[in-house]
Amino acid sequence: MTAPAAAPVRPSPVRYLVLVGAVMIQLILGTVYGYSIFWAPLQAAVYPPILTQAEADARVAAGEAVTDFTVVADAAAARVLKDQRQGYLKYAFSICILSFALVMVVAGRVQDVLGPRIPALIGGVLMALGFFLAGVMNHRVVLLVCHAGLCALVALLLISISTLFRKRLDPHGAENGLSVSLAVAVLVTVAGVLVGEQYVGRLAEFDKVALLWGTIGFLAGAGIGFAYVCPIAALVKWFPTAKGLVSGIAVAGFGFGAYIIKDPTVGAPPFFKAHGITSFFLVHALVCLVVVSLGALLLRNPPGTPPKFATESSWQETLTRPAFYTLWLMFFSGALAGLMVISIIAEFAKEQLVAAAGGAALTSDQLAALAAKGAAAVGWLAIFNAVGRVFWGLVSDRVGRTITFVVMFLFQAGMMFMLARMNTELSLAVAASIVGFNFGGNFALFPSATADLFGAKNLGANYGWVFTSYGIAGVMGVAAGNTAKIMTGSYTAAFQLAAGLCVLSAVLAIGLAIAHRKARPA
Repeated sequence: MTAPAAAPVRPSPVRYLVLVGAVMIQLILGTVYGYSIFWAPLQAAVYPPILTQAEADARVAAGEAVTDFTVVADAAAARVLKDQRQGYLKYAFSICILSFALVMVVAGRVQDVLGPRIPALIGGVLMALGFFLAGVMNHRVVLLVCHAGLCALVALLLISISTLFRKRLDPHGAENGLSVSLAVAVLVTVAGVLVGEQYVGRLAEFDKVALLWGTIGFLAGAGIGFAYVCPIAALVKWFPTAKGLVSGIAVAGFGFGAYIIKDPTVGAPPFFKAHGITSFFLVHALVCLVVVSLGALLLRNPPGTPPKFATESSWQETLTRPAFYTLWLMFFSGALAGLMVISIIAEFAKEQLVAAAGGAALTSDQLAALAAKGAAAVGWLAIFNAVGRVFWGLVSDRVGRTITFVVMFLFQAGMMFMLARMNTELSLAVAASIVGFNFGGNFALFPSATADLFGAKNLGANYGWVFTSYGIAGVMGVAAGNTAKIMTGSYTAAFQLAAGLCVLSAVLAIGLAIAHRKARPA
């Protein structure tokens, strides 16, 4: 699969401003990979503190109340409850990734029709709105507003379904259809108000968890979906002979955004300690709105006719071609491996270090020190995630997409096969770096390969459909890791599954190149 020749775009200083705007946007969007640092402070903000029965008895004996605490039998039960609570909160990340991928299908089409600026602005507003609402989640009026928004979405969905069936059954019944739509809207509104008045704000922590799913989960994911594809689609048109490199540079910002937000010195953690998680969400909302909007204003398509590729395919045509489904499965495999490790790397590294150091014999201070060492792997993964995006993009422009895909997937497969054996600070840092390095390459190679196979004219919509594999991989990767851990006590089975899929994708890349070469006109 080599890049077809493209008509050169006359060099212009404007294209470098577009590149700057792209990196600005991606830096903010990349904070989604920093969600793992939210769970501990959010647990403290959403749930009551946990006490063991012995601790509760001691408080009662000292004359202190325990009504604002959750009391459990012992330390083991406390750990289980803590994991359950964080598990509920972590669904916000899965919802965000899924929303990101699914909304990109719509955003890609909007980008192809209206250009990159408008959908990027929409993305910035949605992401800012999600974090703003999460920042004021302690106010009941916010819960009611979000509940009303959910009711409006349900009403819109039901009206859309009823309209679809009405047109099929009675194409000429416009007046009846309007009455049905109004009836549905009124019914959902009345039901929503009654249910909201009865329950919203009275379900303790469930209200806040559900709000977080809808705000930093669905809304923020939708914002990322709208803004993500715009810089890539614009840059491919401005730099048609270096698609891999510029895609890599743009999405490297995504990786560095994750590193910055996690940094213990200048990132979010010191802000949490000083001001709290909800205050951080409010500040982050403002940053999202300002920086993404400024970046969006720098985006534009090249003047005149966009560069022509060997094939120009609409998204409808793309979905009928076997090459799309091959590319989709390849992206799914690469994303599953990376997202699985991203979701567990801090916990996994800590467990490996603790087991190697003696486990139960360690003191609490020793455990804390090992946890800090394990957390360093998160930073290495984020750094090399960004570096890999530029490196693999540049290599693919030099040696071709197919060779790059094969090497990258086999490299990732080898690392996933060995990952469960890593149990030192150095080996875990190297392993996390390699996984992040190869994972980052997906985001430079797949938009470029999509343009190679289906053209640049409709890249936004076409890549949006390819990117749905990322959303599904986010859910499946987290689920596979959790299932393996619960059933076997280890992540080894999940790592081996991811490794096998990466080997399969290397084979698929070769097959895709052969099929593409045969299908290309002489």
